Amino acid sequence: MFPPEEIIDLSNPIADGMPVWPTFPPFDLERTDWAARDGFTMERTEMRTHTGTHVDSPLHFIPEGRSLDDFPLSKFMGEGVAIDLTPKEPEEAITVDDIEAFEDEIEADDVLMLHTGWDEYHGLTEEYLFEFPYLTAEAAQYCAELDLKAVGTEGASVGGWVDEVPAHGPSTDVGADESHLPLLENGVIPIEEVRNLDRVLKGAESRRAYFFFPPLNFRGTSGSPVRAFAFL
Repeated sequence: MFPPEEIIDLSNPIADGMPVWPTFPPFDLERTDWAARDGFTMERTEMRTHTGTHVDSPLHFIPEGRSLDDFPLSKFMGEGVAIDLTPKEPEEAITVDDIEAFEDEIEADDVLMLHTGWDEYHGLTEEYLFEFPYLTAEAAQYCAELDLKAVGTEGASVGGWVDEVPAHGPSTDVGADESHLPLLENGVIPIEEVRNLDRVLKGAESRRAYFFFPPLNFRGTSGSPVRAFAFL
């Protein structure tokens, strides 16, 4: 077996001050020990399992749904295709028509990566936190009918922002469950907050690659951060 020509990191960095879902507590990373003082260096971290680049399991929205460890490791890697949906405007939906335009490029059991360009807003910005493109219920159902392995997006979620905080109201009336459930009920794994899909596409409208997005070896969780990357 030969090494890939190129490895592209699809993961956002995990660091203090990183964006998290606006109703979550901030990510916390503290250095508790220093080698110069204690003879070793150690950190303590506190975060939700749906923080940074991460995957969802059916348990995220289905009370008796499968957790991540109910799937084989092979579920979190595989061939697939990135498709170019740019330009997308803030709060704009990803529709059936958007994805159907690439139907001839998509194969059963593919990992489908949706490039909207939203990683350019990564940070504590209105666009990244609240106004990311999202799947309509119909588009999510269409993805399920394509018999995909996973669907990746650069936004904070495959579903839109429907909550309210002091500085920002809902961005859509499409409930998060409406975007997630068609995927999760059919064993399609959402991969959220990916980046660098433009580097996968290299100016093309679509490009096939081999994608990896393995979760941590948790038991019984609805999600996990991942180190996602692509082989070209």
